[in-house]
Amino acid sequence: MPPKEQRARRTVKACVICHKKKVRCDIDDVLGDTCTGCKRDGYDCMPRERKRKRFTFSPSPPARLHVSSQNGNGSRSEVSLASFREGISIPRNAGLNLNGDAKRRISTANSLTESSPLECHHERGYPTPHTSIPSNITESVLPSSNLCSPTNANVSYLGRLEYLRNDVPVHDDAGVPNKVPHRLSETDLEILRVQRVFELPPRSVRESLMDAFWMRCYPWTPVVERSWIQERPANQISLLLLHAIFLAGSRVSALLPNYPPEDFYKRARVLFWMGAEEDPIITIAAACLLHWWNPEGPEQVSLDTSSFWLRICIGLAYQVGLHREPAGKADAGLRRRIWWSLVVRDCLINAGHGRPRAIDLKLADVSPITSLDFEGLLAPANLFSTYVGISCILGDLTQSYLRKHGLQQHKKSLEDRLFRWLKTIPDALQLCHPIEGRPLKAYNFEARQLHVQYFIVLIILNRSSDPKFAPSTASLLASSFAAGIFEDFMARDELRYLGPIFTFYCLTAGMAQLSCYRYTRLVDIAEENLGIIGKALQELSKRWPSAVGSLKHLMDVREKVTQRPPLGHFPDTSFPPSTQEFFSDFGPDLCRMWHPIHQRLPTATSIASRELETAGILQGLRIPATQPVELDMSVNSTAQQQMLANQETSAGATVEPTLLQPQEWFGPYGGIGNWLLVDWDQGFGW
Repeated sequence: MPPKEQRARRTVKACVICHKKKVRCDIDDVLGDTCTGCKRDGYDCMPRERKRKRFTFSPSPPARLHVSSQNGNGSRSEVSLASFREGISIPRNAGLNLNGDAKRRISTANSLTESSPLECHHERGYPTPHTSIPSNITESVLPSSNLCSPTNANVSYLGRLEYLRNDVPVHDDAGVPNKVPHRLSETDLEILRVQRVFELPPRSVRESLMDAFWMRCYPWTPVVERSWIQERPANQISLLLLHAIFLAGSRVSALLPNYPPEDFYKRARVLFWMGAEEDPIITIAAACLLHWWNPEGPEQVSLDTSSFWLRICIGLAYQVGLHREPAGKADAGLRRRIWWSLVVRDCLINAGHGRPRAIDLKLADVSPITSLDFEGLLAPANLFSTYVGISCILGDLTQSYLRKHGLQQHKKSLEDRLFRWLKTIPDALQLCHPIEGRPLKAYNFEARQLHVQYFIVLIILNRSSDPKFAPSTASLLASSFAAGIFEDFMARDELRYLGPIFTFYCLTAGMAQLSCYRYTRLVDIAEENLGIIGKALQELSKRWPSAVGSLKHLMDVREKVTQRPPLGHFPDTSFPPSTQEFFSDFGPDLCRMWHPIHQRLPTATSIASRELETAGILQGLRIPATQPVELDMSVNSTAQQQMLANQETSAGATVEPTLLQPQEWFGPYGGIGNWLLVDWDQGFGW
């Protein structure tokens, strides 16, 4: 071996890459100009010079992209950066040894066939674009400079200046070297090929899944920017995002035997953990869509559940500062939509699982959703804003109930927020006509889903404080309404479009109906309602395993309660006028228990108390996507003072929900809705 070359003494002890990785560099101890680490990983090894304020160093020469392909004679060929940006299609059977910036990003192929513009069909207020990605997908690796968002989009959010003294100069980015691009090794690329991440379904399947996503998933989780798909060439659309969209679309579509949702999930998951997508916003959006997989019930510990992916998304959201008002940002609407989508998911998982929430809105200042966040479209903004409102109420109710003593303390505030939500629903999302008898409006799938949540909140909010008491009249009515809505879903074969949280809704409504099985005048109606709920759970269990445990629990309780002696013909009716107002906007069409219960109520009841409260609840209400509510009420000075007091009390809820913190752990967990079933089971006597 020739003697080692004698180097001139220099001040650097590491190359740029090793310094960035904080690892020991042997650049001064090896032959040649490449250290062991850079030679092993295929990096361009450049000595790092210490910075001195009084010196100015000339920039390094521009790097070239080295694409090593296995030729017949084993030689290597170099391709310049300019030619690489023009696109290079790599055959599947070719050996890959990609170095330099070529390993920075994975996207769909750029070997395009004829592609047509993405079409938009405005139905119910939101477009339904069709993708035109060619079916003959090959692997392509492009520099991320053409694909990523502006530079400041990749800057991590640092909130240190918010609690450090203002007179102390702090420069978070001072002395921080430029970000080293993420590179995929040959092993990583081989794993991606083995997982078949570059394979996409045929055009017809892609378009059907994309349509299903825009129609059934996007209204409830509007985390995808249409320009990511519509305005980019097919070779620049994120593969991670595509597989996540296909996964969500496949979960709300008829099952495709050759393209199961599991395949899309596995491909998206491996792309996520490989870090193939460099844009953090796209990464968060794609990970948020992975909750549609949810292959196991909450009884099992799993790394694939919606709860797991939610916390991954929230951690990334805090890193990029989504919890702060995006004033002045070009993507402010998108950031608000993603943030409130995460808040909704957190509230629903909290309700369905009874686990602590991951988001504390007291530490966030993101403004409510407006039509500007949906490019001026009023219908999707109204729907999502209404959805956020009822979901946050359900989440706060769950947290207060889990505290045991917190429900009574916050019940009045929760009732006021729920009543405000009911009275400010946009006309297009209301369930019944505002005329005598309250007949049903034309069927609206989105409106029915929102009202299922509303009635579930009523069931939980009005449960008897003591399980030994008679069942709550309001809970019986609300659960009967929920059963009627699920009956409509089944009649139209739309249960397959519902998310996994609806298994919790079925369980809650079913348990309320079981509470009147021991009353002879109600048992037949309860049996009919429970049959509908049981069929709905059986259908939901084909997609969501959490429905299996819910159905089993309902059937077990039903078998036990039917063996116990009856308690009478009818439970004691306790239906105060203020509670009746929560049902004043609805008629009997969806509720089988409407007439038996209302026949036992007094003929004349006073509702003045709730009317006065309405003034205080609605006064000064700001509805993001609609016009302000105008009130025409004549009240005396005392009532006006009460109205102002109520307004001040509930002022926080008009802008953002009041989350009940801190969150605590409440003991071992059994399954979905377990936190809600304990008192019910005790009330049945076991």
